[in-house]
Amino acid sequence: MKLYHIFTGELGVNTYFLADEAGRAAVIDPGEDANAVLAFAKKKGFEIETCYLTHGHFDHMGCCKALQDAGVKIYVSQADADKLYTDKNDGAMFGHSVEPLRADFTIKDGDVLDFYGFSLRVMETPGHTAGSVCFLTELGIFSGDTLFYESVGRTDLSDGDDADMARSLEKLMSLDKNYTVYPGHGRATTLEHEKEFNPYL
Repeated sequence: MKLYHIFTGELGVNTYFLADEAGRAAVIDPGEDANAVLAFAKKKGFEIETCYLTHGHFDHMGCCKALQDAGVKIYVSQADADKLYTDKNDGAMFGHSVEPLRADFTIKDGDVLDFYGFSLRVMETPGHTAGSVCFLTELGIFSGDTLFYESVGRTDLSDGDDADMARSLEKLMSLDKNYTVYPGHGRATTLEHEKEFNPYL
């Protein structure tokens, strides 16, 4: 499975693509610009079949309705599912409109998602939102807005919670492998680097 990455939207969301040799692809956090996402896929010669969301904020899922209309299946946590069709996605707060949709599938802690033999294990990491999750894979952790390079996600939006975030970070730090971390914003990092240098841990 090959990993690709682009920045999308005004807030610079990290949008990740997982593509196999047969040209089948999944996207993680597609952001707000469906045209950019689909154009990148066309340029690389793969077709997006699945979308995995780390959480339901507008800047990570704003184009999901357009992707769904194009045949992409949308996955989101049970706790953040209503953000896809209500103003709980915080788009209105930032002057962004989101076309509402219902997820095709909801996910929970411990689920293992299979994308043509590539596994993504769901780890619930509430704090940034009540339904934030990370995806643990053989390539690394897709951490959404839970863990960043030498920082962490903010907890002062919608249903964020400081205590939940602290527990989620402890959960990530307890992993016994030095995973590469692919965050929702900013540069990639590793768990070992964050253990040593992240002032929030």
